[in-house]
This record gives sequence, C-alpha cells and structure tokens, in this order.
Amino acid sequence: MNDFELKDRWKKLHQDPEARNTLRLEIRDSWERSYAYGVNKYLRQNPYVCTQTELTQYRDNASFLIETSSSVMSNLYEFVSGTGFVVILADSNLCIVKVIGDAEALAFAESARLCEGAMWSEELVGTNAGGLTLALGKPISVFGYEHFCLFSHVAACSCAPIIDQGTFCGSIGMIAPFNRVSNHTLGMVVASMKHIRYKMNMERLKTYHTVLMDSIQEGLFAIDVNGRITYMNENCAATLKLKKESIIGRSIYDLIGNNLDNQYFLNRITSGRRTIDENFTLNIGGETLYCNVTCNPLNSPHPDDGAVVVVRESRRIKRLVRNIIGGDAKMTFDDIVGNDSNFLHSLKTARAASSSMSNVLLLGESGTGKDILAQAMHNAGPRKNNPYLAINCAALPRELIASELFGYEEGAFTGARKGGNMGKFELADQGTIFLDEIGDMPLDLQASLLRVLEEKTIMRLGGTKQVPINVRIIAATNQDLETMIENNRFRRDLYYRLGVIRINIPSLKNRPNDILLLAEYFTKKICERLNKPIMSLSPEVVDVFSKYEWPGNIREMQNILEGAIQLTSSDLITYDLISSYLVHKNVPFKDNDEKDTTDHTFEKQMILEYLEKYKYNKTKVASALGISRRTLYRRLVEYEILK
Repeated sequence: MNDFELKDRWKKLHQDPEARNTLRLEIRDSWERSYAYGVNKYLRQNPYVCTQTELTQYRDNASFLIETSSSVMSNLYEFVSGTGFVVILADSNLCIVKVIGDAEALAFAESARLCEGAMWSEELVGTNAGGLTLALGKPISVFGYEHFCLFSHVAACSCAPIIDQGTFCGSIGMIAPFNRVSNHTLGMVVASMKHIRYKMNMERLKTYHTVLMDSIQEGLFAIDVNGRITYMNENCAATLKLKKESIIGRSIYDLIGNNLDNQYFLNRITSGRRTIDENFTLNIGGETLYCNVTCNPLNSPHPDDGAVVVVRESRRIKRLVRNIIGGDAKMTFDDIVGNDSNFLHSLKTARAASSSMSNVLLLGESGTGKDILAQAMHNAGPRKNNPYLAINCAALPRELIASELFGYEEGAFTGARKGGNMGKFELADQGTIFLDEIGDMPLDLQASLLRVLEEKTIMRLGGTKQVPINVRIIAATNQDLETMIENNRFRRDLYYRLGVIRINIPSLKNRPNDILLLAEYFTKKICERLNKPIMSLSPEVVDVFSKYEWPGNIREMQNILEGAIQLTSSDLITYDLISSYLVHKNVPFKDNDEKDTTDHTFEKQMILEYLEKYKYNKTKVASALGISRRTLYRRLVEYEILK
C-alpha cells in the first residue's frame, strides 16, 4: 500500500477515531520506509528550539503581545480545561512564547514539539497551522496528516493571526489530539484573536491618552460626584505638589486641605456648574499658589458623574503673555551713538544703574531717546531674560490707568472681562516696567503707585488679596517735576521713590558734535531697513543739519531722514527733500517771500560760497543747493549778486 492509498483511507475513516488511530500507526510505518521521510528526517523529528537567552529576547520583543494576550488565553483555557487542549501564543517569527494547559495537555504538547521556544516557521517544519496563518493572513485549522512533520500527525491545530496596525505580530492557537477537536474550536480561537486585537487597540489608546495628557502643560484632573479623584496628569500633580501614584480614588478635600483659602475653590469645582478662567488662590502645604481654573461638568447622560478641572499656574500664564506682548526691549547700549561728553556721562551712569535694583528716573526733552536708554538698561541688567513692558501714562485715559497697571477682578466695574484681568505690573513680574510720561499720571494714581513701590504688592480693582510682585521700575518724563511738585501736580514722596537714580539726557542741540554722526548713522540704518543703497548727505544738508536747532531732537532727525530716503531715487539726499520738514527760523531757502534779515544774510553768504566753489557754474550751484536754475537766478538778482 503506497502513501496515496494510506492518505485516501485516512480521509475515508476520518469520522472513526479508533480506525483512524490504527491507520495512524500504519501511516507512520509507511512514512518511515519512504524516501521523503528519509530526506527530511532531521526536520520532521527535531524542530529548532531556542536557547533560554534567545527565548528571553523573543519574549522581550513581543512583550506587548504577551501582556495583552495573557488574560485572553487564560479565559479561553477555562472553557477547554481538562479536555486535552493547550492554548499557545506565537510571535511574528512563529516562535512559541507562551503555552497554557494542564499537566496531561502539556505532556502531549511536549511530545508534539509544541513547547515554549519552538520555532514553527514553514521553512523549518513544513506545513502547519501557524505557517499557513502567516502566509494566508486568515484563521485556519490543520488536522493530523495535513501536517508536514510526522510527529504532528497525532495533533490538530486551529490558529488565527493577530494583525496589529496592519502588521502580523503573532498568532493564537488551540492544539489537542486530533480525535478531540470539534467544529467549534476554530471559532473559539477567532473570537479570542478578535478580543486580543481589541485589547491591543484599547491599551494603545490608553497609552496615547496617558502620554497626551501628561504632555500638555496645563494641570488636569477629574473628580466624581463625591469629590474623589478619578484621574490626574503629571503636571497637575506637580502643580499641587502631590504624588500621582497615590492620589487616584482619594478625596480632593483630603489632598489639598479643606482650609479657608481653599474652600471657595472646592465649592466651585464640586458645584456641578461650569467655571471658565477664574482666578483662585490656594494654600498647598503652607505655600500660596496663584492659579487660573476652568471646570466643566462631564458630558454624560448622568449629571452626577463629576467634572473635569483644568489648573493653570499663574506664573506660566504670565510667561505665555510675556512671550506675546513682552520682549519689546530690543535696543542695547551698542545701538546708542554719541561722542558728546555730557551724553557719554549719562551713558556711563545708565550702564552703572543697569545692574542695580533701584528705580531710575530719566529726564530729558521729548525725542532724546529715553525709551531707547530704558531698553538698553534692561538688556544690560540681570532681568534681561524677563519681561519688559512699556506704558505711556499720557496715552491712557484716566479711567483706565488703574485697571491697566493693577488689573481687575470679575465684576469690578461695568464691562469688566469675565474672570478678571491681570495688570501690567503682574505681567512684568521679575522684569522691568517702563513708565513713560510719568508726569502726566493723575495724583490719585500716584498714591497707588507709591504704595506699590513701598509694599511690593498690588491689589486688583475689586479684589481683596494682595499679589506680591518683583518689578524694577524705570520712569521717564520731559516735564520739570520739581516745578510740578511746587504747583501740587506731582507727589514729592513719589518723586523721591522714582528718582533713586536720576539720569539727565541732553537734547540734540546741546550735542553739536553728535549731529552729523547721528545723521550718517540713521541714514545707513534706514537704507538697510528699506533695502535701498546707502545714501549720503549733500553739503547743503550737512550745513543745515549743523545749524538747525532740532526741537524734536533725535526722533525728529530720524523721521526727516526716513521721509527723504523714501522720496529720493538717487544716492544723494538734497535740501529740497528735507526743506518742508524744517520749520526753525535758521533754516534757509524758504519758498515764501517772508524772510527776515538773518535768513537773507545767511542765504546770500551760502550762494556766494557755492559760486566760488563751483567757479560760477550756475547749473552745479543750483544742483548743490537743491534748487532750480530759475530759483537761483531769482536769488542772484534779489541779493544783487547778479546785475
């Protein structure tokens, strides 16, 4: 009887276990005599079994699969316990990493080479259920003689692939003697496989959820209707100075303490009502915590399920706001140009004051660069990495100055923002605040500012709690504060508080040697900013700039040069480009006929100088003066230079 006849008999007697067992012995004898068995004798009897070190490595690589599948395998085995079945789990390499069964079933599995560490890839042991699931990607059952290896003919295996995120990561199977397998075995395996895939997805979502919640900067926790914590992320635990591992299931009242400072917060988050961006002061472990809280009841059919609470530490909110509205201190001492001795003395004083914690008062005319000097002092001091906020006290309406500087609580006045608002002093905490035009601050606000300087705390409008601040104040004014003090328009005590260090900035007309230096510097900077070629000043512009009184100081010079640079198409700034900007009596070449004697004398002298310089070439003289030839001839006749 040849092999094909034996297999045909096996199929016909498949429903007769006793006859099939007899036939199995005959088949074994036949296969032992066959050439095919002789060629594959080693593979058929000895599938590769990993060393313990190799098995440990395989298990480590499949740890997520094993951890997720273990409970499912145990539940599956409960249904088949005592029936001779074993439940196996193989990884993506078809290495058996876990086997569950009773003593009898495990002994049978051992005889069928189904031990942990056995490699059941098709390349090593031929056709088997695990190899087919890998090749076909679907559940399959293999009975007795359908296995390639002879020692597997005593068993039947139902196996299902475990596909995770589109990738084969392993398989789960049930194996028993071939005469104990039922038609429901494969269905049980498929159901277990689907359960494993579901658990994998849930575990991954849980991991993603945990990582996501712990990665956000806000503190977040959830409580049930009884105030017991059901979830808290890492940042919230750190903010509230708690250990995350020991807080789930505990009462929020026990964790933060039901003291007077915390009572209002606890009442709000357990009231079942929505709270948006409300500021709270908590007492945690004897330390004061200022925070902003949003509380939302859980979106659930059951209104008593609890709430989700978002806690933002006020220091972080201030830091975020600083990044948006702060960072305006861009100028440094390297950006300040000047060689005048008085001006250099002021710079030396400012540099020395930069590292000081004392308040500074900058005095000088409008446009002398008080704001630039304040920025340079901030960037040269120890607070350079902290916020710098500039407030123009003259630009704010009287009614808004207090709320802008000190902030307000919700409901402090009609139109107050819900949740209140932080003031500039809070936002500038640990940094510098520049109070420009301090002389225009109302007297009643001067008293409030004096209290801030003395107590280092602020109280929001409508608030009841003092908020500590650490701010360095630089104030500036173009007014004579001492005269204002005599006229009862400025507080003397505030003047002394602000002017611990006083720096006088000389006006541009008192820095004659710096005028051309600044003009050339600004011309170069403006040309670079406007992407224009570097321009130069014509001789008449140089003369006019040197004699002009500059009532608007440096700011006026910058604006004049920028306007001229925008209008010219050449590389030379001539007088006609700036004449309309210069309104002082010492400026020559006015187009109207109402000139005083000084103007006539100055213009006549300048024309004579240029005639000598250009050897009476009228075209060159007119071009150098920035006027037309017709205007030049009219001036020559008017001044009796040309008869």
